[in-house]
Amino acid sequence: MDQNQRTFNIYVFLSTFARSLIETFIGTILYKAGFSLHQVILYYVLVNLFSLILSYPCIKLSKDYSNRVLAFIGIISFIILQITLNHIVVNYYYLVLCSFLFGTYRRGYWISRRYYNLKVIKKHNIASTYSIISIVNQLSVIFASYIGSLLLDFISIKALTIISILLFIISVLFLYHLHFEHEKNNEKINLFKTIKKMPFQNIYLFASYELLNVVKFFIPLYLFINVKDNYQTIGLLQLISNLATLIFAYLYGKKINNNKNYLSISIVFTVLVFLAKVNITTSLLFLVSFLEGIATKMYELSINKYFYEFSKKFEYYNYNLVYELAQNLLRFIVTFVIYLFIKDLQTMVYFSLLFMIIAIPINFKEIKNKDYKVK
Repeated sequence: MDQNQRTFNIYVFLSTFARSLIETFIGTILYKAGFSLHQVILYYVLVNLFSLILSYPCIKLSKDYSNRVLAFIGIISFIILQITLNHIVVNYYYLVLCSFLFGTYRRGYWISRRYYNLKVIKKHNIASTYSIISIVNQLSVIFASYIGSLLLDFISIKALTIISILLFIISVLFLYHLHFEHEKNNEKINLFKTIKKMPFQNIYLFASYELLNVVKFFIPLYLFINVKDNYQTIGLLQLISNLATLIFAYLYGKKINNNKNYLSISIVFTVLVFLAKVNITTSLLFLVSFLEGIATKMYELSINKYFYEFSKKFEYYNYNLVYELAQNLLRFIVTFVIYLFIKDLQTMVYFSLLFMIIAIPINFKEIKNKDYKVK
């Protein structure tokens, strides 16, 4: 493991722990503060809309200037959001502000982090290197949500946000010490040309995977409203899921280069687990949460194997822009339809899973360099 990989792993650990302390609970915090369920769903629709709108400018900044600056913008946006959550005002202007801050954080943080993931992975084996990053990521989140839930239930959101902000600031110091040479190139952003050269089925598979985030937004709300109205229950179930994820990442991560169709299996497994989570008795939630950790990590590792493999066959920024637009567009469409027509949380989960089910019979189409290289 080289110095950049070690430094990046520390950055991943600290920043992931910082955001995981509170990120899971934002929708529930808004609901508990007095926003209706319909308004909380609107917040998430706006998050996805802003994420879609910001995809191109963030990719442009990443390409032409600096991924480090883009990461700083994302982290600062999340810090401001946490400060804003300490001064909740129940109106639509506040919802728009929060959704804009979260959308900016999401794009700034993840576009830059995906870039650094790729820079680290490029020099090493995809399976083993991504598995290490994934394990580091999972080590950081094991107790984060549960600690966050205890702080919310028994101390205050102010204490939680102070801890999270301090950890984010420390993580920036390690990001600053990453020494990857910025690859300037004269390749223009050519979205339509890249889309034309990528099989639609590949684009849809990448986009449908991101619907996991939609389901994971609804589940804490469902638990808070229908199971027990405290944060600790959500945090405890998340703790169990995270433990299962870590175990599975360690045992499975280095095997994703096998020829077995793990992707389809992982989609089926994930859909069944979330269907169970909103239909079973409370006593079985702990078992299902453990299975959720296994299913979602299997899904993540399988999909990311293809993402990083295919990224080598395209000019990266064009490729990443297609991915960003596809995932955010599908998330926005699904959540906007939910906001307009669906009132029940259980049905919201079903509708989101439907678009993941569509991906079950689909396989990735291989891309040949000589046919699909963007020039």
